[in-house]
Amino acid sequence: MKHTYLDSTNKKAVRDFLINQFTFNQVVGLPGPDVNEYIRYFENKGVKSFEMYENNRFTLINQIRRIRTSSLVSIKCDDIITADASKEDTLYDLDFCKTARHLKEHIAKFKSNFIMTFARRIPDEETIKTFFDARKELIVSSIDKFNPFKHTVFTTESGSEYILVNYRDTSNMCCIAKIA
Repeated sequence: MKHTYLDSTNKKAVRDFLINQFTFNQVVGLPGPDVNEYIRYFENKGVKSFEMYENNRFTLINQIRRIRTSSLVSIKCDDIITADASKEDTLYDLDFCKTARHLKEHIAKFKSNFIMTFARRIPDEETIKTFFDARKELIVSSIDKFNPFKHTVFTTESGSEYILVNYRDTSNMCCIAKIA
């Protein structure tokens, strides 16, 4: 298991690009292996309130032991599916370690202001189809853009907009962010 994302340059570039699409004061998310790096990153964006989830109690205990911050932090030993998905001024940072195939309920739950990160162990077409089927949305346009790096902007029949970015550091991953 990776213990930190400090050397994951592609992940950091994608995260910066996507997070800059949002305005928020609080983060609800999955902090990953280095809880302090996660908090520091968002504190540098002006965030002072965190609601984090970890469903492995041993990982949770290690995270709690290591936290060094003056921000308001709540860590829950639970699946993030239990989070309130309707908070205002909140970014939902959902960095899953699974493919979209196994997260349909999670994909459907979060309605706005989210970034979902999936493992790309299934074809990209399946990830996209699974994602939009779970959300009950139909893609009406997709535009490939190349700045600051390759990404696709999807628009759905409801007028919602999403950005898809593929990247690789230690493994193949992709992010889908709902931006409008």
